[in-house]
Amino acid sequence: MLELVKEIYSPSKSYKVEINKRLKDGLLEIDVYFWDSEWETWLQKSTGFSLTDNINSALAIAKEKLKVYSGEIIE
Repeated sequence: MLELVKEIYSPSKSYKVEINKRLKDGLLEIDVYFWDSEWETWLQKSTGFSLTDNINSALAIAKEKLKVYSGEIIE
């Protein structure tokens, strides 16, 4: 099971990153999604996921992944 900790959106709102806490071990999982306007839903973009046990590290990883996938400047 996962608990949503934070969502970060790209400036265009076309991409988002979710930071989820895994309830079984407390690790934070970071995944990238993109908005599919045809299906009107978020689809997972990242093929692998990143794990960390620190929220500050998770935020840094999430922002970097969002920048790479969206090609946008993330602040």
